[in-house]
Amino acid sequence: MKVVVYSTPNCMACKSVKRTLDKKGIEYDSISLEQHPELVEQFRELGLTEAPIVTTEGFSFSGYRPNKIAELERKVMRERNA
Repeated sequence: MKVVVYSTPNCMACKSVKRTLDKKGIEYDSISLEQHPELVEQFRELGLTEAPIVTTEGFSFSGYRPNKIAELERKVMRERNA
C-alpha cells in the first residue's frame, strides 16, 4: 500500500504525522505542497483543506488526526498480513 504525505514547510502537524507514522513503522512518500502548488486546489476540491494531507488507495485525510492515523495503521497491517 502506497502512502503519501503532502506537507508544507514549518508545519508542526505535518511533522507530528510523519513522526507518528515513523513510530508505527508505516512507510510513506513525502511531497512538498510548496514545490507542487497545483495540487493545493485539487485537494481543496476534495475537501482536504489543511496540511498535512495523507493519501492512500481509497483513503485520505488532512490535518493531524490520531483516529485517522490509527485507521490507516489498521489498513496497512491488514495488507501486510494478507
